[in-house]
Amino acid sequence: MIENIRKYPVATVAVISFYYVVGVVGLSLDRTQMLFQALVPFTLLFSLYFLWLFHEGLNLRIYLTALAILVLGYGIEAVGVNTGVIFGDYAYGPTLGTKLWNTPLMIGVNWLLLIYSCWVLTGVFTANRWLRYLSGSVLMVIYDLALEPVAIRLDMWNWFGVEIPVQNYIAWFFISLGLFVLLDLNVKQIRNKIAPAMFIIQLVFFIILNIIFNIS
Repeated sequence: MIENIRKYPVATVAVISFYYVVGVVGLSLDRTQMLFQALVPFTLLFSLYFLWLFHEGLNLRIYLTALAILVLGYGIEAVGVNTGVIFGDYAYGPTLGTKLWNTPLMIGVNWLLLIYSCWVLTGVFTANRWLRYLSGSVLMVIYDLALEPVAIRLDMWNWFGVEIPVQNYIAWFFISLGLFVLLDLNVKQIRNKIAPAMFIIQLVFFIILNIIFNIS
């Protein structure tokens, strides 16, 4: 069955897109918002599963690199939320699920999902690794700009201040840069037919929710 799914990347992207469209509707309606908030951890795992399904040439190196990105992403967030040094002063809400050291376990999955899909997306436009490092890090900051207001609205996390600190976006840039380098140095070529679409779908998802929440 898995091999059959891999034959249909366009159809898979369509299914994933539909799933996120349903998510937009569910999170936008007061009567269903809490239910769809509870599904956020599942959505992260669902998205990562399909990314891995379409990765060509799974081997020990990609698994170890993915694990390193996941652990580093989680570890950075754990240090950040418990000290305020990295991103600023903030705290996680319940939406991202089970927490360890005040940090949702799913946040490492989120970093892996974003770094992997964004890195593959940059490869669509250039083969120059330095341009990919730079453009990927900028894309990650743009993603976070779209994410932050929605994350606050859905109680993924909240900031101890009136505004989101610029420090947060600077941290996103340099953390993303470091994780892109880690991925690039350990996995030379990544071929994945749905990864670019996955990043774009998520970015558009948060942009649309921003628009809806600002209107409502």
